Amino acid sequence: MKRRDFLKTSGYFFLTASLSGVTGCPSGGNRPGAYSFPQGVASGDPRENTVVLWTRVQAASGTPGSIPVTVEASTTANFATLIASREFTATAAADYTLRIVFNGLNPGTIYYYRFRAGADTSIVGRTRTAPDANADARVNFAWVSCQDYQAGFYSAYRRMLLDDQSAAEADQIHFVVHVGDFIYETRGDGFQEALDANFQPITLRDRNSRDRVIDAFPDGGTPPGGGALRFANTLADYRHLYRQFLRDPDLQAARARWPFINIWDDHEFSDDYWQTQANYDRRNTYDEPSQRRKAASNQAWFEYIPALLTGATGVTGVTPKAHDFNPLPVTDTPYNDSNIGPGNQIIEPNNLNALDTLTIYRSLRFGRHVELVLTDLRSYRSDQPIPEELTFGNATFFSPRNALPLVDVNVFDAGRTYNNNNPPNTSPSGLQNTRKNSPAGTMMGPVQKQWWKDTVRQSAATWKIWASSVSVMRMLLDASGAGLPDLVASADAWDGYATERNEILQYLLDNNVRNIVTVSGDIHAHFAGLLYNNFDAASPVPVMPEFTVTGVSSNTLFSFYEAPTRSFPDPIRQLITYDVPGGERFIRNMNTTLLYGGPSAYAAAAAAQASPPQDQRAAALAARDPNINPHIRYVDTDARGYGLMSVTASGVTAVLVTIPAPVQDQGDSGATVKSRATFTVAASSSGTATLDPPQLTGTPPFPL
Repeated sequence: MKRRDFLKTSGYFFLTASLSGVTGCPSGGNRPGAYSFPQGVASGDPRENTVVLWTRVQAASGTPGSIPVTVEASTTANFATLIASREFTATAAADYTLRIVFNGLNPGTIYYYRFRAGADTSIVGRTRTAPDANADARVNFAWVSCQDYQAGFYSAYRRMLLDDQSAAEADQIHFVVHVGDFIYETRGDGFQEALDANFQPITLRDRNSRDRVIDAFPDGGTPPGGGALRFANTLADYRHLYRQFLRDPDLQAARARWPFINIWDDHEFSDDYWQTQANYDRRNTYDEPSQRRKAASNQAWFEYIPALLTGATGVTGVTPKAHDFNPLPVTDTPYNDSNIGPGNQIIEPNNLNALDTLTIYRSLRFGRHVELVLTDLRSYRSDQPIPEELTFGNATFFSPRNALPLVDVNVFDAGRTYNNNNPPNTSPSGLQNTRKNSPAGTMMGPVQKQWWKDTVRQSAATWKIWASSVSVMRMLLDASGAGLPDLVASADAWDGYATERNEILQYLLDNNVRNIVTVSGDIHAHFAGLLYNNFDAASPVPVMPEFTVTGVSSNTLFSFYEAPTRSFPDPIRQLITYDVPGGERFIRNMNTTLLYGGPSAYAAAAAAQASPPQDQRAAALAARDPNINPHIRYVDTDARGYGLMSVTASGVTAVLVTIPAPVQDQGDSGATVKSRATFTVAASSSGTATLDPPQLTGTPPFPL
């Protein structure tokens, strides 16, 4: 489709408020029940005078080419006075979604909205515009990540909503930042992804006694190696996923109460992808060129996620890069080293076209004190640091992208720049250095990286809040006691791209960019700590704090590591977990390893197995190695939950909230809160950062 034709049918419309009031249009003559709004309503990307409204309408029978839909907006929940009422047309070309840019609004104001089709009405949505850029306004937001539909329920959203409804107005959430994995692109036949208390697969059943599974794809793909896994392969498949995920009542309630600000991570397209390259077949150097799938996933995201892209303003003096979906011709075409262009970007035309169908990195201003900077860390990143053909099936390695030797990761990531442009032929583990002549790895790509640097440097906001889809801090597993080198927990995060991490953090120091905080997700665990300009330096400088949120429902980092270690000998297994004889199983000792180091983890396990048993926590603390991850202040590798942040002129308060494993549908009562870890960050006039340990309430994670 040509762009002008797409915009006519994409559900992208404009609505202007009339602050003097308007008269509502009467409903059509259809009988009730002819239409429904099965995915609820939503709003997104709130700015001072603008917010995007969203819904999807569905006919009870048939597949009409278009459906007339009226949107109504008011400043009161009962819609006594309308400030806008206008009819639009939802079309089959956009899967009957509507994306409406609602403008002419007042800053810092709550609005209510609803949609009508015939005699049927949607649920009521509530949204809030951003405060005026000069307002000395406190800004409260939540951030979330990783909501695997088949791994758990979304009761975290219900808990967040119930707490917000009972909170004082000054404490209520203004918006929710979703840092990625809004959907998961795979489904499996014959197995469940949820895990019980013993980390065994279980079947989830919702409040209506229905199995919580993803229905069969309209089309679907199968990995080259075969098996039960199916992945979204077409636009119809990705739309299918959004439709099913958005039927969840807790997610619907959250999107109806707060505007969401979304970026994506990998599962909106394909697990652990880079640019348009999928990674299901890890046996080959260049696995599955997937340009058509990338374009399809981009279109579905654009249709189902309310975001203001084209025409959205950013920091004064910085050219915005975000733009709406733009259909471009793409074909699945392999690419290799000969296609690597400047900045480690693949210049194969179909790759470039697929990526250019949609650009989502952008910034939003909230009053005087918050510049929210959102990045896309998948579409422009280079390949994983260590090629899969060197790790897949290699008994030396736990996984192609997890628990990899730090020294090897650094050699491969730096490419030809390693050791002052004198890289070795083989890595310290004896791997052939196939990246010896390659550029250093990148997460952002050159264009986005320059935009990010300009945005954080030139923003006049007191605080710059960077929403990174993946964690930035070093997460080192000290495995020396097991005869292994230092391992990075995930090379798919910024630990796999340390060269660029060093560059951008040093940039902040060199340009005296102060009061910047990172919120991130992806790794299915809570983390809090400091980011250093170079984690490998003799005297690293702390640049900013980072708060990484765990998943809403996805299986945890601990469960991922725990399962294979059941067959490992104790020196390795105890770095992750151990059992108390005659007592608790699966002690979360991975937290100990990350907080205090391997010797501390072994000391905790030995204390549990002593006769008589000793204090495990005290033993862990006594054996702590202060040189292991000194930047980490908090970790819970077996958590589900969400994060809360409040920002004022004087400081930032961040809360990492943990709920019990959401394997039972809690209905309208929502999840209980297992623990809260609260951090405070004071505004600073220097370029360095500090972070104290948290205040803990509830049941803290072992060994805290």
